[in-house]
Amino acid sequence: MALLELQVDEIFHIEDGLSAIRREIAKNRSIDLINIPLKLIRRWRPQLAGKQVTLYNNLVEGLPEDLRDLGREVFTAVEMKGTFFGEVIEKGEIFVKNRIFNVWYRKDTLHNIGSITYRRCVKCIQNMHRDILLKDEMPVLNIMTLFDAEQGMRAIFDAVEKSSRVRMVNLPKSLLRKIVTYLETNDVKILCAEMSGHARGVSNHHHTRVSGGLLKVYSRYKGKKIKSGGIALDKSFFNVDYLDDKIYMIRSIVWPRCPACMTDFYELGWRASKRIR
Repeated sequence: MALLELQVDEIFHIEDGLSAIRREIAKNRSIDLINIPLKLIRRWRPQLAGKQVTLYNNLVEGLPEDLRDLGREVFTAVEMKGTFFGEVIEKGEIFVKNRIFNVWYRKDTLHNIGSITYRRCVKCIQNMHRDILLKDEMPVLNIMTLFDAEQGMRAIFDAVEKSSRVRMVNLPKSLLRKIVTYLETNDVKILCAEMSGHARGVSNHHHTRVSGGLLKVYSRYKGKKIKSGGIALDKSFFNVDYLDDKIYMIRSIVWPRCPACMTDFYELGWRASKRIR
């Protein structure tokens, strides 16, 4: 039996993502909408009616008249952004219990919908973002980047090379082979998914153990269940969604709490894992 089995995130087809959001709004009593396009709020109006709704926005003039009765309106000077395949664009968030939806868009065009489902991350991000938005602590809140495989690998190599601490878990073999050539520190722990010649080879040079069936962490990408691996560094955290050697998505979060938190999470797996013999 797995010590820990969980889905950490999901990327949707656009319409599937909108349907998932609508279902979650219908199920939840309390909903926060942050920097969401007005056309989507209008689309979800039937599901939002009668709920405890908080709407965060940058609209100096406030919400349009037809939306003001939906709930509590909060003006914030903080702009919510995300970096999508190299370009900074608008990012909205929907907070419901135990889940965050991210909506990436330019004007009226939706480019990506994803969700975070790992409860520890959900609670932390929700509390952190509410504090930042209410206190106007920064002009722009942009801590998340989505990469394609090539962009993401380049970002990982650069970050790994500069980091004094590296923790890696359940990464695709092809990526791990490349990452170890960029290591400049001895403070490295690698948790492989299974015992193999590759794992033994890595263990000859770095602290390496095998999780086996202990850590069954996965993601969903447009309806497909895939594997999820991660890298925790000094100042950033990378999540790699893949199946076999195909990388579907790489995302990074740059926020002081995240790499420290994920390092603690990996240490849990490390203590329960098996030595390589």
